[in-house]
Amino acid sequence: MSIKRGVKTTAVVVAMGMVISNTPVDVSKAAGKVTISRTATTLYVGDSETLALLNTTKKQDKKITWKSTETKVVTVSKKGIIKAKKAGTAQVKAKLEKKTYTCKVTVKKPKISYIEATPAPGDTGNQIYQKEVSQDMTTAAYWYGKRKDADEVLMDTAAILHQNELNRKSAPLMMELRTAELNYDGNAKKDALAKAVMSDARGTYKEAYRNNEKLDSAGLDAWFTEVAKNVSDAKTTSSDTLKYGVCVRRSELLAAPTLDLLRTVDTDNQLTTSAALVNEPLLVGMTTADGKFSFVYSQSLNFGAWMLTENLAICDSKEEWEKQCYLEGREDVMVVTDSHITLEESFLSPAVSAVDLHLGTQLPLVPDEAVDMTEEERYPWYNYSVYLPTRGADGKMVRKVALVSSHHHDSIHIGFPKMTIKNILTYAFNCLGDRYGWGGMLGAMDCSLYMRSIYRCFGLELARNTTGQIS
Repeated sequence: MSIKRGVKTTAVVVAMGMVISNTPVDVSKAAGKVTISRTATTLYVGDSETLALLNTTKKQDKKITWKSTETKVVTVSKKGIIKAKKAGTAQVKAKLEKKTYTCKVTVKKPKISYIEATPAPGDTGNQIYQKEVSQDMTTAAYWYGKRKDADEVLMDTAAILHQNELNRKSAPLMMELRTAELNYDGNAKKDALAKAVMSDARGTYKEAYRNNEKLDSAGLDAWFTEVAKNVSDAKTTSSDTLKYGVCVRRSELLAAPTLDLLRTVDTDNQLTTSAALVNEPLLVGMTTADGKFSFVYSQSLNFGAWMLTENLAICDSKEEWEKQCYLEGREDVMVVTDSHITLEESFLSPAVSAVDLHLGTQLPLVPDEAVDMTEEERYPWYNYSVYLPTRGADGKMVRKVALVSSHHHDSIHIGFPKMTIKNILTYAFNCLGDRYGWGGMLGAMDCSLYMRSIYRCFGLELARNTTGQIS
């Protein structure tokens, strides 16, 4: 018997609470009343969080200025991203049109506590369980078995589609990519992004690590100057256009176009902001001078980020893009409901070989009448046939058929599953034992990406960051 472990059960309780206690809120009714997303928050040294002013227009967003009263305690970027530097308190203030909105930030020292752990009885191998956690408590059934309403539908398809529409209009917490303005001044954007590398990404660190090499302030400046040059040397014009794109391999979204890690007191990469799943829609902007990174917009974020160009593909049209990527409410879809599954390797079709599909990934099914009797070197017997987006030699999306073995039947769902307490807990516990990954690094999840991925299994799109999820 194999029991997954490691992700705390308290996170699962939160996952339940998000659906049980929250009712859909029509953000359009609050239009005109500007508020700050949080008036108080508590962080530990090294943590970061995004603050935002709610119910603002795009024109107003450009006028917002952010300031911290104690920069040694908390720093804040031009986009409202706060970072906890040392223990203490500070006020982070957003100023807009002569009005000031304040969030009180309390920063605490990280507490390192060692919980007494003992080998659990029963068929557990050499697993170690936390004190007072029994083997049955590490199963979803233990928890949903306590609920008489475990199988009740919390949100039906119509409610989910309506909530998605509201969520995507709740700027600046999420982005509605389908109605975004595509034309932009590429030269101005390039200059702004190069400056952001030296400010937001570089931060105010007096010393930090580039991978395992400790750098002082001058060393950090030299490193980020090099990264910024890759941006400023890119080819752009004053009349560039965003392109419709799709993620073809799960990819980290980064604050700067570099694969080097910016580390401080731990192993977290401070440049990792999020992660994009296979088949997630993107809007794609400029590419760095070396062509290795592209600046993209994701629907779950309220800001753009850099990702590896090789992990995305460009669609020929908006229609092709929507048909492949926007699947909520449809029945002809396969949803990954386990931590992740990996497609089998292939010599003849490297684009679909060993692709990792993570929790919440959605792929369109191949219609029954279109399933071929052979796919590359394989028969489709006892497999699900799905359309997988891949990147062609010209960077365009090539829709390929991929086979998902039926032995994954407990890790996927055909059609979107019903949003019930039982299903929420089942998918949440499917990640028990997985490692933590800051922002989405190492192919893993942090707390808010975990929440978003669970609810994406039902077709519900949440904001990527905690601030957006609780608003």
